[in-house]
Amino acid sequence: MRAIRFLVLILLAALIGAGTSLAAIGSGRADAFATQAAQLRQTWAADVAVGVPAATLAPLERQLSQGTPRGGWWSPVWWTHEGQPLLDRLQQETDAAYAGAVADQREAAELVLYTWRLEVNANQIYLVSSDPLAVQNASSELADATTPDQIIALAAEWQQQLTTMRAQIGAAQQAAVLAADVAAAGGPAGLLSQAASVAAQATGDQLDPGNVPILAAELQGALSRGSGVTQASDQLYEAIQDLNQAIVMNTELNASLRSTYLTVLQAEAEGVPGADAMMSQYQAVDQGLAAATTYEELDAVNQQMTDLQTSLTDGLTADECGHQPSAGKAITISLTYQEMVMYDNGCEVNATPVTTGRPSAPTNVGNWEVFQKLSPCLMHSPWPPGSALWYPDTVVQWAMQFQSGGYFIHDAYWEALSSYGPGSEYETWNDTASRGCVQTPTAIMGWLYNWTPLGTPVIITA
Repeated sequence: MRAIRFLVLILLAALIGAGTSLAAIGSGRADAFATQAAQLRQTWAADVAVGVPAATLAPLERQLSQGTPRGGWWSPVWWTHEGQPLLDRLQQETDAAYAGAVADQREAAELVLYTWRLEVNANQIYLVSSDPLAVQNASSELADATTPDQIIALAAEWQQQLTTMRAQIGAAQQAAVLAADVAAAGGPAGLLSQAASVAAQATGDQLDPGNVPILAAELQGALSRGSGVTQASDQLYEAIQDLNQAIVMNTELNASLRSTYLTVLQAEAEGVPGADAMMSQYQAVDQGLAAATTYEELDAVNQQMTDLQTSLTDGLTADECGHQPSAGKAITISLTYQEMVMYDNGCEVNATPVTTGRPSAPTNVGNWEVFQKLSPCLMHSPWPPGSALWYPDTVVQWAMQFQSGGYFIHDAYWEALSSYGPGSEYETWNDTASRGCVQTPTAIMGWLYNWTPLGTPVIITA
């Protein structure tokens, strides 16, 4: 019995010793893992603080959290698993992430430095002596930088220096171009001559000459004193260019004013929805152009003109078809708008301003049709010599009679293209107004003669 008890005691002692030993191993491994894991997290925080992207390290944090053995030091998992391979791998990936961040930022910085160096080499004549020296020093600065944030700061500083240098280069180049332009304009003497000419033209166009006269006087004074004239010449040259720009815009707006007006009349004659509003827009443009004296004011009118022309194009396009008569070809003439519109199956195919009969020999309102076509055609006055309506025998190229008694649609070589449209029916002082016929621009009349078959309706409205 004693022997059995003794053996039991020995076995119990062995079990207690083994348990104590395993607990010590588990506790040591858990503590070591926790210590190294904490060190890794500190390293990650420090790396982020010096410019390593947090997004690069976030996956490592997740791997550490997911790979940490569950349970306290007493857990059996620590008896067979120490976690060291995971920690070693995470340390290697941490080092790689840091090195990668340094390499990425160094590459970006080298690109800025390369661009900066190219700009310096290409623009030596515009640079101060410190610019090339700064580029030379930058290479050693980059070599001394060891953390991502140090390299980022260097790249940002170089980019700012590059931006500043480019602005200086641009200003120097602009000054060189301006000096060449002034020389090409004949120098100060040539500029003074141009200033007088452009100021006179602006005044004649009822535009404000701006500061051109003042700057011209300043340049003349500098020449008289024999003092430096570069700044005064540059300022006068630029003022002349600005004033010329206003003159050109004013000329272009005035040139397009009448054609825009005639297009508005076409919209009115066709009954385009919103045509009355377009006429109001035109009147605003007309008044604005008459009052505009500066480039800024002209530019505002130009925008109004553009908006109006867009409205006209859209309106005429949308209203192209759906007119009466809806079948076959037809010619409509509005006496109010002095506008002729040609339709085919209810769709507008052409339009033009015209000149209809003067008050003493008007074109008659009504529904007519083309019943005779002559090319050429001798126009013989039915009024005797001495009559206010008499005219000498005249040959026109194309004529289409639509009403008995000599009422024709015909070309009129004696009438200027700019004369057609509203008001032309009253131009009796130069005898271009019609005597009942419908005078049509030559280019349109040639097309119309060939387009129009006999029997084509001619619809004339007041």
